[in-house]
Amino acid sequence: MNRKLSLTILLLGFLIALPGHSAAQTGSIAIKGKVQGIKKGRLHITSRRSEEITDTLAFCDFKKGKFAIEVPAEEPMVVQIAVEGYSGGFTLLAEPGTAYEANLSNDESFYIKGGVLNERYTQHLVKSDSMRNLVNGLKDRYEDMRSNKKFRSASLVNDTLRNEQKKLQDFTGNFLKENDNLIAAYTILSNIEMRDAGLRESKEMYRTLGEGAKATHCGRIIEERIDRMEKTAGGAVAPDFTLPDLNGNPVTMSSVKGKIKIIDFWASWCGPCRLNNPALKKLYDEFHSKGLEIIGISLDHSKAGWQKAIEKDGLSWINVSSLKGWDCEVAHQYNVSGVPALFILDENNHIIANGLRGEQLKAFLQERLK
Repeated sequence: MNRKLSLTILLLGFLIALPGHSAAQTGSIAIKGKVQGIKKGRLHITSRRSEEITDTLAFCDFKKGKFAIEVPAEEPMVVQIAVEGYSGGFTLLAEPGTAYEANLSNDESFYIKGGVLNERYTQHLVKSDSMRNLVNGLKDRYEDMRSNKKFRSASLVNDTLRNEQKKLQDFTGNFLKENDNLIAAYTILSNIEMRDAGLRESKEMYRTLGEGAKATHCGRIIEERIDRMEKTAGGAVAPDFTLPDLNGNPVTMSSVKGKIKIIDFWASWCGPCRLNNPALKKLYDEFHSKGLEIIGISLDHSKAGWQKAIEKDGLSWINVSSLKGWDCEVAHQYNVSGVPALFILDENNHIIANGLRGEQLKAFLQERLK
């Protein structure tokens, strides 16, 4: 069961600031403008400090839809502008010492004016969106012709499609090379997180960045992601942790003895997890006497629901939980973005496999616990 992301991010267009704007002080950005359709409320300006931490940089109340706010900024950074009580938000590539004028709306009247980085970025978005629309149109034509068995025409369209896809790929690649800065880092970070890229893919995408992009806060977040994922890669020593069991007693992973240890991330509300529990229970009953131990880490919020699931599924191994759901720090340590997620450790707590299930897991345990 994949974790669902609730945040809706809108990509913004940016133009050069108009004369007459109040200038921002060095080390800050100034934003003033209107919120369309909402007469009064509160704006929040936030920016990510790390993978998991987002700081609120400033907030201000607005009346009659008008607002003005100044935000500290020591380096170019991506900030989110959100209206309190409303989902979604607006993304701004902000530069210190720059003033912006905004019209925040959900229709075509939206704009934020100001900033060299954003000017470049929006021009790229306009052009790439046009090219992408052309590619998508050709895809639709190709599929339509194939479904109608017009294979010769479909082949010609496919040739054009591949050519346009190559143009779009080259256009994007050249743009990122020409912008060895926050633009490239933000684009690559967004792509990595949208795809939920694994360690190898994240590394490959990170290597495409220049030193300027790597030095930005988005570049540092990508590096942090890679460092975290390397800690749970095969051969790495598993991150140690301590979590309470059902009785509130602390359990430290490294103190649990076993020739093979399985760390199983699950939850009572996760259908695939519950379906997998009988098979895991069967393996535990077969191999526990030979040195298998299991630590089940539940991503539940409710102790009652967690306990009921343990009793109903007959999970007789070690069960722990922070009862913080997806905010569980151990889940973050182990790079868990969906459950069930399973890690297999040797007796020295090195990760020797992950993701094995069913007959593959049984064969692995038979080989290791002869």
